[in-house]
Amino acid sequence: MCMKSEKGITTIDITVAIILITLFVAIIATLMYQINANSASTRRRSEATNYAINEIEKIKAENFDELVDTDEANNQFENVTDELNHATGYAKKITITDYANLPQNADDDTILEGLVKQVTVEIAYQDGDTTQTVDLTTVVTKSD
Repeated sequence: MCMKSEKGITTIDITVAIILITLFVAIIATLMYQINANSASTRRRSEATNYAINEIEKIKAENFDELVDTDEANNQFENVTDELNHATGYAKKITITDYANLPQNADDDTILEGLVKQVTVEIAYQDGDTTQTVDLTTVVTKSD
């Protein structure tokens, strides 16, 4: 009985190794793409939240008596600009409503008008194929 020595690498061994390496690289590339896409989406949402917070802080700094209830029929999104007045890719809509005029308070006679206002800031932005929004709501009170 003659036994042949099996030294060296065969073509099948090389082919299997190449297929395994290709699959591994494809899986890693897919994971990296997903991580990058999720990171970009999270960054855009974080920026939108920061714009909303800044708008609410500006409104809180205003004189309460100058905060006029929003006319819903004419309340539309407007572009958010940076310090140099460049477009940011975000749009904002601000709604100010006297707390006494909110639908859930319509039947409550104990709530007085002109003391508390609800402020809602909505920031919209494009994320891939969809429009995403961030809504922040707070109340502003009249101080004596």
